Amino acid sequence: MILTAAATSMAEHGYERVTLEQIGEQVGLSATGLYHYVGGKEDILAQLMTDTIAEIGRETDVLAAGSTDPEVLLRAFVRAHLRVAVTTPAGRVLSNHQDIVVSETYSDVIRDARRRHERRLESILADGAAAQAFRAPDPRTTARFVLGALNGVPRWAGPQATAAATDKIGDQLVDHLISGIGVGASPPGSR
Repeated sequence: MILTAAATSMAEHGYERVTLEQIGEQVGLSATGLYHYVGGKEDILAQLMTDTIAEIGRETDVLAAGSTDPEVLLRAFVRAHLRVAVTTPAGRVLSNHQDIVVSETYSDVIRDARRRHERRLESILADGAAAQAFRAPDPRTTARFVLGALNGVPRWAGPQATAAATDKIGDQLVDHLISGIGVGASPPGSR
């Protein structure tokens, strides 16, 4: 309940503008009462970010349905990321606050969760390159490129976008990406 209220407020107003008093009002607690459940606003943000990244991972697994095909895995990852990032308040907080500075207490937790998420995409890209399904000589850079694109979608798609709409956006992004990194694509400068 506290995390849901915080995510909704932070998605609408931004992390910096939301106070513990505002979050407390939404759940019927004073700011002091919130401290019984959370260590502060940074604690809430850290929990939201780590929970959201875990949710994207679970959704990826569901969408991939056990497949090992690199394109299926890439589409599942992209669709899952967009579904969560666009259609949930916590996902919009994650996308809109990628570079937020938090205390050292929480920065490692957030950085580790984001790095696991990035590594999963890197692994999909590296495995696809090894299977000659993708041309991704540097999976880490490609993963960062893809994540940058994904994290921009909530800004222009808006919170009213549905899972079906985000799936369509995700498929278009993957189609563009595959045509750029796919084995059949022309190498840069060859035209």
